[in-house]
Amino acid sequence: MIEQKLHADLSPEDGWLELEFPKEYSIGRSFVGGDSDKLRLQVKYFIRREDKRFFAKVFFGTNAQGPPAHAHGGSMAAVLDEAMGLGAWAAAQSVVAAKITIEYLRMLPLNMYTIIEVIVDKVEGRKVWMRAAIKDATGMVYSKGEGLYINVPSEKLLNNEFHRKLVEQVNNL
Repeated sequence: MIEQKLHADLSPEDGWLELEFPKEYSIGRSFVGGDSDKLRLQVKYFIRREDKRFFAKVFFGTNAQGPPAHAHGGSMAAVLDEAMGLGAWAAAQSVVAAKITIEYLRMLPLNMYTIIEVIVDKVEGRKVWMRAAIKDATGMVYSKGEGLYINVPSEKLLNNEFHRKLVEQVNNL
């Protein structure tokens, strides 16, 4: 039987700033970050001060199980999608996903924390290409994602105040 850890070490690395998210964003609204009992996923987002690169730390709990003792591919895809989308938002792009591709490289054991590094590949008009990878503390890659995201006017988003505050946090570094 897999023993569930309830508190993962999701503290920032040196030179990282933890992004503050309003409670209403992560409780009951986000499939990825809305796990109030912390048995599925625990997620925190960060900006590296030196280059404003976007990162996430994610803990895959026992309720994220797919194959026995390993994370479900859907949970990995969901966190990659959210991290790429929020990474674009942090780069002042108010986007929604148009197409994402996930590549699974190895099975991800449960009850471990991972790091996701997010990269904005390019921006052309309304199109924003993103990529990200789920890695463990040693740098081993478990899955990678690429996505095409489309800019929409932030006033069309239901929570455009959230987008404004996120960009403000990054710009104030």
